[in-house]
Amino acid sequence: MLERQKHPLQPYIPKNAVALIIGTAPPWNFCVGNLDKLREGEIAFFYGSIHNLFWYIMKAVFEPDNPRWPRTRLQCEDFLKRHQLAIGDILQSFIRQDRKAADDHLSGFTFNRRLISLLHSSSHQIRYLYFSSQFAHELFLKALKKHKCVYHIQAENRSRKSYLITLQKKDKTFSYHCFILNSPSPRINRSFDEMLRDYTVKFEVLKPNPIEDKEN
Repeated sequence: MLERQKHPLQPYIPKNAVALIIGTAPPWNFCVGNLDKLREGEIAFFYGSIHNLFWYIMKAVFEPDNPRWPRTRLQCEDFLKRHQLAIGDILQSFIRQDRKAADDHLSGFTFNRRLISLLHSSSHQIRYLYFSSQFAHELFLKALKKHKCVYHIQAENRSRKSYLITLQKKDKTFSYHCFILNSPSPRINRSFDEMLRDYTVKFEVLKPNPIEDKEN
């Protein structure tokens, strides 16, 4: 069965954000109506599925001494704001096959123009882009091509899946350091420790430098 769905959430962009996390689309049950009627334990927010490891990993990376992880949308937003993070998905609508959450069951994409426009403006402090999977990264590049955006990629460290992208709009350019994360989906056969190592290394650039802080 094929079903066209619309993304139920707008990107969350705190004013203090220096990094933007870009994903693809929520599971089927998040896109069929009222987000207040999710299953027990699910969060009406990005990566809110009870099966997804995203918030567990992010909490372990940024607040390892605090055992509590976000359990509500407000707590997720507070967490992101504390760590100067924004979040959004590159898809605005899509066709889903058989109510499956897997990315390979999605097609017929329309892209989130708000994210694309944001990255072509000076209205924010974002300097880093984090893609929640290889597929999210591929969709981002497809979105740029679909909307005829001019961009240039300069590889930095292929082993860490990082690079510099420069977007051009008329006579202005906007540069971002990009990182491709290991997918937090439970369908990917990776251990929590492996995921934690990957996120820890790639989010290291966002953490304060103790030496610099002491000097300041």
